[in-house]
Amino acid sequence: MEGRSTVLFVEDDPSLRDWWCGSLQDIGYEVLSGGAAAEALVIARQAHAPFDLAVLDLGLPPHPNDPTEGLELLRLLILERPSLKVIVLTGQDEPAVALTAIGLGAFDFLNKPASIQRVKEALARAVLFLQAEKQLNTDGQARMTLTAPMGEGVREFGEAAQEKLVRSVLADTQFNVAQASRKLGLTREHLYYFMKKFGIERAPS
Repeated sequence: MEGRSTVLFVEDDPSLRDWWCGSLQDIGYEVLSGGAAAEALVIARQAHAPFDLAVLDLGLPPHPNDPTEGLELLRLLILERPSLKVIVLTGQDEPAVALTAIGLGAFDFLNKPASIQRVKEALARAVLFLQAEKQLNTDGQARMTLTAPMGEGVREFGEAAQEKLVRSVLADTQFNVAQASRKLGLTREHLYYFMKKFGIERAPS
């Protein structure tokens, strides 16, 4: 990518949104911002507003304490811009929401409150993936993406975020599979599937 990367930042709190926009600009990003789903979609549909990165707080109006609006916006943003790398911000105890977001195509997730350093690192990873994808396109190759629901498949680069989330919840619950399953919104059988898939084992005591 050439020049400064552009990020769409979606946050309903005006003061917090202004602070984040200024912070991201300070570390070298161009920033577009919105405070609601409709506003973000208008930006995404404008041909003169190119961007490949987004940071999305899932708690948006009219129900900021419910992730439904944010998850729907995520789905629509990915439909509008399939190459978009979206980093979602979730509440502290919402692993099931993070897993749903990954299934919808989120590139990564961060628990709130997220530091500027963590957001900076997540954006840097996303930029690396974008560069790799653009190089593949230049070389005449195209990667296949999956847009099926969580139970049927995930986007190719979502697996790293899946593994990160599953490992985190298992560690938080001290490998209590029943409790971890509830937090992730999975059956125990599905959680065992992920553990086998990612080679996750309890460390010997």
